[in-house]
Amino acid sequence: MGDGEVIVDDMTKRKKDKVCIIGFADSKTQAPYDDPDYEFWGVNEMWADKTIKKCDVLFELHDYKWICEGKRLKEHIKWLRENKDVPVFMQRHFDDIPLSIPFPKDDLIQKYGSYFTNTISWEIALAMHLGFREIRLYGVNMSNDIEYSSQRPSCEYYIGLARGMGITVYIPPESDLLKSMYLYGFEDGELSIISAKMDAFIKEQDARMAGGQNTINQAAATVNQAIGAKHTAEYFKKAFIYPNTNHVAEKLKER
Repeated sequence: MGDGEVIVDDMTKRKKDKVCIIGFADSKTQAPYDDPDYEFWGVNEMWADKTIKKCDVLFELHDYKWICEGKRLKEHIKWLRENKDVPVFMQRHFDDIPLSIPFPKDDLIQKYGSYFTNTISWEIALAMHLGFREIRLYGVNMSNDIEYSSQRPSCEYYIGLARGMGITVYIPPESDLLKSMYLYGFEDGELSIISAKMDAFIKEQDARMAGGQNTINQAAATVNQAIGAKHTAEYFKKAFIYPNTNHVAEKLKER
């Protein structure tokens, strides 16, 4: 994944002005991997994603024990230990992971505070700390599901902080970051229309789900009836037909 240009002992110094922070959402393929002006930062098990063409630095900030347990990918710790190409920011250096680098957590907290709820936020803060003039986020959708709904505000905070510092931050249109359905106060009427449409759509899906569930219930009843009929036939066959087979055999011998 790496190209050998990044030196592990000198990771606290910026070598380029532009950095792409890559996540796992679909827009990861849009990153300008062939542009030599960019540095590319990946996260976690990104080495296993064959659609990622380039990763100069990997960020694995989870607890070492958690990584070793292979909660998400059992081969991850094996790759980290055998990796000889990509520097990896971790909570500290680990002797069994030669390219692991201590992440400068304390420096970032002292400079920007402690509002970090995900790896992407740490990466944005580090990019600011190192002086990058352009930050591009690809594959970082932060969709409003159970996991990311609590993580997205932290990313948006550091994006705003970076832009306030004059840093260019690019976000693909399909990302949920910095997205709002309407302009508060100025588009409240449009919000009511959108809300009504969504309510109608939700009601329609509820009806579809109910119809589908009814079909499932009917099919299950049919299957259960068939199972019962089959068991009854098997019982009669075993109880009333098989016991008479010896009698039939004796009759055949008499012929």
